[in-house]
Amino acid sequence: MARPKQSEQHPNLEVAIKKTARKQIAKKGAAALSLRAIARELHITAPAIYNYFPNRDALVTALIVDAYNALRDAIRASLVVNETSHAERILASARAYRGWALAHPEEYNLIFGTPIPNYSASAEVTDQAAADAMTVLIDALDAAWRAGVLKTEGAFTAEPEMIRAWVDKFGYRGDPAVIHFVLASWAHIHGLVSLELYGHFSAVAEPDTVDAFFETEIRAMLVRMGVL
Repeated sequence: MARPKQSEQHPNLEVAIKKTARKQIAKKGAAALSLRAIARELHITAPAIYNYFPNRDALVTALIVDAYNALRDAIRASLVVNETSHAERILASARAYRGWALAHPEEYNLIFGTPIPNYSASAEVTDQAAADAMTVLIDALDAAWRAGVLKTEGAFTAEPEMIRAWVDKFGYRGDPAVIHFVLASWAHIHGLVSLELYGHFSAVAEPDTVDAFFETEIRAMLVRMGVL
């Protein structure tokens, strides 16, 4: 019997390759990702993969971009739940960040976890994807500031060089203190989520108490920004 054509085996081979790669990463970690192993699992030849991804680094880069885009989309979708309350929109974005991370730990680890040995990222590609995800949070806090809800007065006495670098990076035209709060809130949310995801809360708390702790901390963050 003739072997089915690749298009018959996998109508969208690129999607199948990525899906199989994510399964590999979940089982063995990103460092063990192997194009040949993916080809074996998909019952295709290795050169068939090279038509889409010439090497492992190209595949990893594509997975990183997909992860950033998925995180961006999850946060963006959360912001439409309440378009009148800036506090609720920011709370929703924090919950979406956490929810996506807990539902997709491998992808989260791919973009925020331990660097992959001998992996050289295409910075121009991955940086843009990361910036797109961050822009969603910037837009949410900027909208709160323009509505007079986010209080930036006294955020700092002199604009730190780090904040100026991020203002320039994103071409932001509002109060630089908004970027300060963006970075601070991201650090706060990311820190809480990472501690939870990597098991540092599991020995001392039940899941529902972690939920409550997260909500309390995010609300405290909003109080600091004057949003609540």
